[in-house]
Amino acid sequence: MNFYKLSIDATRKNDIICYYKNDLGIHQYKLNAGKSFNRWDERFIFQYDHHEGEVPTDYLDNDMGWFVVSSRLKTIMETLHTKIEYFPVDVVEIQSGERVEGYYIANILKVVHALCLEESDYHEMQTKSAGTIYNVRKYAIYESKVENSDIFKLGDRQEIPIFVSERFKTVIEKMN
Repeated sequence: MNFYKLSIDATRKNDIICYYKNDLGIHQYKLNAGKSFNRWDERFIFQYDHHEGEVPTDYLDNDMGWFVVSSRLKTIMETLHTKIEYFPVDVVEIQSGERVEGYYIANILKVVHALCLEESDYHEMQTKSAGTIYNVRKYAIYESKVENSDIFKLGDRQEIPIFVSERFKTVIEKMN
């Protein structure tokens, strides 16, 4: 099975880009680490400026690096094999105060130790505090370690990128 690193389509020009004004004490990494989170504050707001972009996409770009998904994408993901917590989030246009409804932060809980360094293209760095850090340019993944997950993160300090299965890709393409 093929796996894909999920990313924002940076070629589009008029998509909403979200910014936070107050993180309410929610550290950015807490919703990128692949761990359950029980301190969500529903007052958290993402803002955007319609002059920078006004098209609400199914995966919103944001300055926290969180996986912010539409209710449509959330519904699709709930049919797939994965472990995800969803937290509702307000998306508000900064000048008009207009709200874009139906967005969630998807906290992916499925973390697998499936990185195949032998087949990956990476650079290794040594640090005093963290030890060995891998800067991976091209990921290779052991299929047998993914455990049939359709959406997952890699362990061993590679939790930031999101990976999806061929099954996920097929469903998303079918649903446009």
